[in-house]
Amino acid sequence: MEPQVKAAIAQRNYKQASKLLKQWQATDAHNPWLRFYAAQMQEQTNRLDAAEKNYTKLLQQGTHRKVIAQARAGIERVRQQRKSLKDAALEKARSVSGADESTILAIAAPPPVDRDSAIAAVVKLFSVDAYTARMKVPNSGFRIHRVGNWGELSYFQQQLSTAKAPAFCSKVSDIKALQTFQISHFEALSPEPTVICKNADRQLGRISFDWSEVSQRVHGQLPIFEQVVDVGHWGKTVHKERVQDYAQVVDLHLPGREIVLRVCDRLYQYQKGVMLSSNNETNSRIKWNQLIASLSESTKAACHEDFKRFGKSTLEFINLLPVIHPNLDIDRREPSDWDIAFHLYSSLCYMSEHKSH
Repeated sequence: MEPQVKAAIAQRNYKQASKLLKQWQATDAHNPWLRFYAAQMQEQTNRLDAAEKNYTKLLQQGTHRKVIAQARAGIERVRQQRKSLKDAALEKARSVSGADESTILAIAAPPPVDRDSAIAAVVKLFSVDAYTARMKVPNSGFRIHRVGNWGELSYFQQQLSTAKAPAFCSKVSDIKALQTFQISHFEALSPEPTVICKNADRQLGRISFDWSEVSQRVHGQLPIFEQVVDVGHWGKTVHKERVQDYAQVVDLHLPGREIVLRVCDRLYQYQKGVMLSSNNETNSRIKWNQLIASLSESTKAACHEDFKRFGKSTLEFINLLPVIHPNLDIDRREPSDWDIAFHLYSSLCYMSEHKSH
């Protein structure tokens, strides 16, 4: 049976080869050459994953020296063919219009049933070990995986999504184009909510909207740092930075207008606009909690609250991006990348729902 199968594959008569392989399996299912020729046919018909799987099983069984040598050669051919296909696809992706635009590639948490497939896709696509891939695939929300050009990252996004690893790309130009208004205070919460707010140029204006226009809420806590003096080794004075407090920030997404309304507990003017308490409460923390409760009651839009984990992993990417202004005037000793990280988080939440590629 082996000579006939070998001849059929050599002649690229895969229909006949498949028929012969089935007959061979019925009479000698454990013959290692049967699996080898099945893998060879899969390799030649571009079923590379199946071919590599069969070649690998032959190596693991390790019962026949000649089969092992052929299987090793087969795995090398499969990997080389896969690399050639990838290189050609990347070259094509880099040649499309706008391919050089700065872009962010994010990977989202897959359903538990697809997690292993997503991890395997990251291993294969980015040539990393399984442990590293597992760290790159989040259990919740999404994380930035890579910053680069649109052409290349859009190819990776398509490959990941095909392999059940949810991913999306967002151009930095789209993030910059998304208008974000910093709320000073609410003039009214109902029936028509109205805010006094500042645009990116710090110009004051008024925006009225309907709660049904809000598609998402995004919550985040941004660390506020302070400099402290400590005593280090040998009694030397050491200056350290530690978290003193957190600024609370909430974004409201209005995709119909392509805008984001941003409110921060440290910037909200509690003495103006709608009353947040009926008992002349002066504590701003209590008033902030009442404002958030009012927002939660007014809109049932999806709420994203995974910023803490996103932010920590995002800090390393910020220096790789063009300058992005967060439109968040928190009083700090010096600018913080955490403000930009939140702006990216909110913007990517928006893009993933309304403008992701």
